[in-house]
Amino acid sequence: MRLTKPAIASLLLTLAALAQPQQPPVAPTLKVYSRETIVDVTVTDAKGNPVHGLTQADFTVKEDNKPQPIRSFQEFSAHPSDDQDQPSLPANTYTNRQPPPASDAVNVFLLDFLNSAPDIPPDVYNGPQLNENGLAPLAVALKRQHQMKVDAIKYLHGMPAGTRVALLGMFQPGSLHVLQGVTSDPAVLSASIDATQYGTQAIANNPESWCSQQEGRNRSTLESFTQIAADLAAIKGKKNLIWFNVGLATITDPAQRPPCLTDYSKDLQKAYALLAAAQVTVFPVSVRGVEMPSSAVSAAWLSMESVAEATGGAAYYNSNDVAGLVAQAVDKGAHYYTISYVPPGQKYDYSHHSIHIALDKVDKPGLHLVYRQSYDAVDPATIKPTPGLTLAPPEPTADDSHPDLDAEMHAAMGRAMPTSTKLIFNVYVEPVPAGPPGASPAVLGTLDPKLIGKPLTRYSFLYNFPASRLAFSSSPDGSHHGTLELDIAVYDGDPFGSGKLVTGLSQTVAMPLSDAQFQSFTHGPFHFLQQLDLPSGQLFVRIGLLDRTANKLGTLEIPLTVPKK
Repeated sequence: MRLTKPAIASLLLTLAALAQPQQPPVAPTLKVYSRETIVDVTVTDAKGNPVHGLTQADFTVKEDNKPQPIRSFQEFSAHPSDDQDQPSLPANTYTNRQPPPASDAVNVFLLDFLNSAPDIPPDVYNGPQLNENGLAPLAVALKRQHQMKVDAIKYLHGMPAGTRVALLGMFQPGSLHVLQGVTSDPAVLSASIDATQYGTQAIANNPESWCSQQEGRNRSTLESFTQIAADLAAIKGKKNLIWFNVGLATITDPAQRPPCLTDYSKDLQKAYALLAAAQVTVFPVSVRGVEMPSSAVSAAWLSMESVAEATGGAAYYNSNDVAGLVAQAVDKGAHYYTISYVPPGQKYDYSHHSIHIALDKVDKPGLHLVYRQSYDAVDPATIKPTPGLTLAPPEPTADDSHPDLDAEMHAAMGRAMPTSTKLIFNVYVEPVPAGPPGASPAVLGTLDPKLIGKPLTRYSFLYNFPASRLAFSSSPDGSHHGTLELDIAVYDGDPFGSGKLVTGLSQTVAMPLSDAQFQSFTHGPFHFLQQLDLPSGQLFVRIGLLDRTANKLGTLEIPLTVPKK
């Protein structure tokens, strides 16, 4: 028999393998994962004030009535702000320098325009301000929504410096939007709320259509909670979800649920489980103001209490000072203890477990503990962010030495993205005086073709920061090289927060310097001027600086109202 060349090669490889000394069998690697449960606990005294200074030894934890050893323990509280740390800026000057955080928790405002929209259209409404079922006509709904925006903005303008807030909005079913990413800037937060339109969907002109509408709203609300949990899971630590709402008794209370609506209990428990796994505490705040007691009103209040209790938060209602209620919720969410333990069960099977936390060893009367008293075993790894819903900062690149700078810059320049502060800068923004009559200078920027021919106003953007913040590489000949990219992206005042790009500008500045030039340059300020033509209206200007040598990025978002010409 004659062997072919492939057969000979295969035979040689086999013989070589047999000639190798036999290795002892490798023992299988056993990986053991512990399912850690994290609980945030708020402790107040008899007057409702937060209690500080408690230790791990003061707390006892039980799961399903069985004692559990505490694995980790930490106290968190509000940080006193020091306004002296924030330099006073001249008029029309903005900075991406963020004040020190007012607390370790992040506050997420959920403006519920979906469930505060009209229940029935005005042409079939024939009752008092609220009928016996608590349904709101168009006028009442719009008044509530307008006041919700006013009170949210009122709180923002008076909030402690460094309070971190993000904005979400629920509109028609299936429309949860990011209105603004996490920031401590009251101006950009307020402008984002002010630009938001009202929810006016009202299709219910008979009992059947009302049931269909309410089913859609309830399902959309539960789905929104799931999406929020998935996105906020990427932000470490405690998140306070301040939910501006009117109450949803048809979801939380089976006794308030008409037969035409489905049972939401399983989906509600799933939403609670995902929120708990993402360390999200819900603080429902009623936008209904002071109300005369009735069965519908009581049901709305109880529904808020139910959501708060399930997530370890507190409900606030029956007050016309909604901004004051928000302040209470934010303050309450800033003082807490975080406790973790490893329960005996190792499976993520959505099984339900009770939690009991006590201060049996503390001899102080009147102490009150607020925490989530149960949870469902959910694998945090299964909580995936929803595409398009991004409150968490971009994920760091796997290899810092070779990051995808273009992709990182593109993501950071999106509307409502979190502020980047690796490269701190100031920018002075002002309109450029109009040129001589009849002059038609070329349009600056990549203007949306639909805006060509429209009146435009030219604005200047003057950057200023110490040149020593820039990085340079050195060459054998003694020269130094730096590269800075400066981008501007301008978005319209889209009511749903996503924003449409109306114009933009990108410039890259290469800086080859001799050693003498480098020494002089880095001891002074860096100035750079850009100009861009902007259309009239409410705009959101996103500014980004990227030091390509050091891979450092700084971004800033400015609300800008360009007057009509």
